[in-house]
Order: sequence, then structure tokens, then C-alpha cells
Amino acid sequence: MRVYTRDEVCGFRFTRAAWGELSNFRPLSTPIPAGPWTFSTTEHLYQAAKFAARPDLQERIAMAPTAKEAKAIGGTGGASIDPGWDRMRIDAMRWVLRRKRETDRDEIDRVLAATGERPIVEVSTRDTFWGARPADDRYEGRNALGRLWMELRRQLREDDPQSRADAWIDRIRVGRLAG
Repeated sequence: MRVYTRDEVCGFRFTRAAWGELSNFRPLSTPIPAGPWTFSTTEHLYQAAKFAARPDLQERIAMAPTAKEAKAIGGTGGASIDPGWDRMRIDAMRWVLRRKRETDRDEIDRVLAATGERPIVEVSTRDTFWGARPADDRYEGRNALGRLWMELRRQLREDDPQSRADAWIDRIRVGRLAG
């Protein structure tokens, strides 16, 4: 569990609010190409990455009209989710965020630069793994998504090769998405 002071962070929750560009639910101006499909949000791409052995589910997720629907399809896969997904999901999200940045470099670089050195926090009332829950004047949670954005911000500043999507593709199974 991590604790962040609310007034000291770049917190995002809604796609059209401050820092909403960092939300996985924000529709992209340029869809992310991956495999034979394009993905209109990073949520679509992340959900599809769960199913390397099920291109039919990947396609359904890619074609979902909204991120919410893509997430719902990804949640119904059950036994079809790749074995070991829980161990891969952080690296999968790293890859997804880097694909987002490489597809819309100018916007993401601008937003990350504007965050300065402040912590980036996904504000969530439900998910304390990917985000952090509001509690009085702070946010509490693992904030894995915000921490991955901060990691990418640091890597970009250091010109680290790990800031590229291709640095992560061998660490996850993404089926037809890698092609």
C-alpha cells in the first residue's frame, strides 16, 4: 500500500479531466495497431493481451465500441486467460503504455513533461491495485498504473532503451498482437 498526498500529485480518473490523457479508457486520436487489428484505447489493447491463444477474443475486444465494453469482454474470458497472466500483467501494461506513447508521442510526451517530478496517481474508488483510493487528503493503494507512467517518464528522460515497446514484447505472450 502506498500513500500519496492529494495536493501533491497528478491524479487522473476521468478521461476528459486533468491528466485524462493517461487514462486507459481515453479514446486515442490514432488507434494503436497491433497484429491484424487496431485498438481505440489502451484498455482495449491490455484486455486483448490477456488472450494470446484466443485470437477470436482478441478480435472481439478490438472491435468493442468502448473501453468499458472491451474490459467487460476481457473479464468474461475466464479459463481462456493465459496461464501465468497475473505474473505477466505488469509487463503487459508496460508494453501497452509504450505502444500508446509511440502511437501518440507528441501528446504523451507533453503530458508526462507537464507532470514534472510529481507522483502520477490513477484515482479509483474500486481498484487499489492499478490505482489508489481517495481517503481524506490523500490517496491510498498500490497505484501500479501511475507508477508505470512514472517509470516511463524517467526512462524517457534518461533515453533508456526500456522506454520502447519492443523492449517488453519478449516478456509477455500477446498472440497475434505482436505480429
